[in-house]
Amino acid sequence: MSFASYIYILAFLPATCLGFWLIQRRRLDLALWYLTVASGVFYVYWNPRDLLIAGVSVIANYFAAKFLLQQKCPAWLFIAAIAGNLLALGYYKYLAFLLGLVSPELGAAHSVSLPLGISFFTFTQIAYLADCWAGKIKPEQHVPRDYFLFVSFFPHLIAGPILHHSDVFWQFHGGFRTDRKIKIATGIIVFSIGLFKKVMIADNLSLIVKPVFLLADGGMTVTSDQAWIGAVAYALQLYFDFSGYSDMAVASALLIGFHIPFNFYSPYRATSIIEFWRRWHITLSRFLRDYLYIPLGGNRKGHGRRYLNIFITMLLGGIWHGAGVNFAIWGALHGFFIVVNHLWRDYVVAAIPILGRSKFLLPPAYILTMACVLLGWIFFRSETLTGAVILAERMFWIPSMSFADGLPVTLQAFSLTLGAGLIATTLPNSQQIHDWSSSEAVHERWIAGMAAGALFAIAFVSISPDSPFLYFQF
Repeated sequence: MSFASYIYILAFLPATCLGFWLIQRRRLDLALWYLTVASGVFYVYWNPRDLLIAGVSVIANYFAAKFLLQQKCPAWLFIAAIAGNLLALGYYKYLAFLLGLVSPELGAAHSVSLPLGISFFTFTQIAYLADCWAGKIKPEQHVPRDYFLFVSFFPHLIAGPILHHSDVFWQFHGGFRTDRKIKIATGIIVFSIGLFKKVMIADNLSLIVKPVFLLADGGMTVTSDQAWIGAVAYALQLYFDFSGYSDMAVASALLIGFHIPFNFYSPYRATSIIEFWRRWHITLSRFLRDYLYIPLGGNRKGHGRRYLNIFITMLLGGIWHGAGVNFAIWGALHGFFIVVNHLWRDYVVAAIPILGRSKFLLPPAYILTMACVLLGWIFFRSETLTGAVILAERMFWIPSMSFADGLPVTLQAFSLTLGAGLIATTLPNSQQIHDWSSSEAVHERWIAGMAAGALFAIAFVSISPDSPFLYFQF
């Protein structure tokens, strides 16, 4: 079931919250098992077959971690455990694509349905295994109840945020009981904001995005105004869709008493590509840094090796999103942009420090950053390489303005895109609103509560069953 669905809002979430709060008053361990079972029900609702795959993965990784926590555990076991996770992910996500490069018929013959959320629960468990091997988890912390709930906890299970054990383990032992009233009130506010983002902004932007990319992917000519509106609208659609999901995930956890990390912090206000990645999909950036970039050597072996490690990290991050040339190009582009950004800081700004402090450079830096982000999103969204190239040419290299032949409702499309852009770049983000509504300032909580109530009412009556979250496909 989707967070943006009546069955989730009216049945599953209230039943899960009420059941948990009642059970934990008498038996904490039973309440945590109740959450684990509820998370299984949430997952089964999508596809019962997927629960078997996810269940095997969780149980296998639990025992692998148990062995890794033993003294004198051989290194080959750690390597085998990581390899097993990557092989499972590769089988479901990349095998058909790789075989298709050899023969389209062979790829089609080995195509399998991608288990929902496999990338997220696989990454979560890889990080846990790495921390077990590094001694960051004590053997007494590794118990079935906590591990199974940590991996399967339904708010983050399908599309993140990617949890680290340090985010939640301490809360399993009573930490969730603190500030219950504030958490519930804040959870309702944040959930309302996330629902509005998804239903009222992202879903309406999709009506602009889809026809533009269909034209380009079909090899049809598009005008520059179509390309720009389509690309900007998609950048905003993906942000409001994914951040809306993340808001509802954070809010669902808060309603049960748990804090899980926010995943976005106004990324479209960034004035550099480095800053953008500190604000966009924050938990993925943390994972890539801690479990890929640093193990590759990080910045410990000189500038040249650092730049290579950054590029490799972003390239693999792009490939993680999906099996396709376009995802690899998207990752490579961001790797290249970040390396250039670091070169600018390491050599130009280091030689002329005033450039790093000049406010006059902020507008061009912002424009350049957003241009790089948009170029990347074109490849990320396009289903064909041809479509991405057509849109990029129209936007950056071969302009062809023709508003008369633009989108069917050009003014409406422009107004909606502009409005969404202003919201993303000027209004407080969900984490700031969460902090206000959690503060002691009662008037701020009342203002946030009333505004959220209006947003919830508008979005609730507009929920559509035919609007899945974009990031579920990854």
